Amino acid sequence: MQAIDYAKKASTSFALPEICLRIREMLDDHQSDGEDIGNLVSLDPSLTSKLLKLANSPLFRFRSQVDNITKAVNILGGEALYNLVMAETAKDAFDSLSSEHMDLKRFWRQSLYTGLLAKHLAKLARIRGSERFFLLGLLHNLAELVITKESPELAASCIPQDHSVMPFELQKNILGFTYPQCSSTILQLWQLPTQISMTIMHIDDEEYAMGNKEVAIMHVAAKVAYLLATNYSGKPEEEINPVIFASVDLDAELLVDAITFSNQEINQMMSIFSP
Repeated sequence: MQAIDYAKKASTSFALPEICLRIREMLDDHQSDGEDIGNLVSLDPSLTSKLLKLANSPLFRFRSQVDNITKAVNILGGEALYNLVMAETAKDAFDSLSSEHMDLKRFWRQSLYTGLLAKHLAKLARIRGSERFFLLGLLHNLAELVITKESPELAASCIPQDHSVMPFELQKNILGFTYPQCSSTILQLWQLPTQISMTIMHIDDEEYAMGNKEVAIMHVAAKVAYLLATNYSGKPEEEINPVIFASVDLDAELLVDAITFSNQEINQMMSIFSP
């Protein structure tokens, strides 16, 4: 099977909720404002409650409690709220696509670590809208769930036996594509913004990362997150090409800071997101 075949199966198993599409339409329509988006979200009490929980999580470090959606929109902005809606939607997608053959705890830790690291690195690199990097991290490995569900034996063969090889190398050799590439195709079928799907498409391409700041940050975050989630005994910062650090004005020391922040937050985020 090709990446597009798995992506179509994912789209059949899980459809993006209408509210995600409507919020996206509002954001792209300059006649709509934050209040319109807040009113739309407020029609769903369950979603509202979940989003407020996320707005008060380590993702955002507000001095005061965010206690209503209108305040959340005013503080976060429409794009950030959309990212939160998509992050909450991702939980439902993961539940829908999960399989008994999957190590869900490792999957969640890896996905959340990627999001947390990416968000911190984006802040350190002074890239605007750093909260969207959390969503990129959360979604980048989505295809692993789909492929494990549809082709468990192939997925099992893509799991490294040790840290001498990275997962995407096995994925490329065995499947002909990587999980992020397939994840990107799924997100395109779900009609997510191109900026999301295209960044995820190139996460495993080290050469591409050297010329694109967003991809560089995601490349570093994804690689380090995998090592952290699989109990790597070495120093993850030493596994990153220094040229990629330089391309976003970062270095190993700043990555260590991002790892420290992420380690402080991972358990709370696991309690919010994982089953």
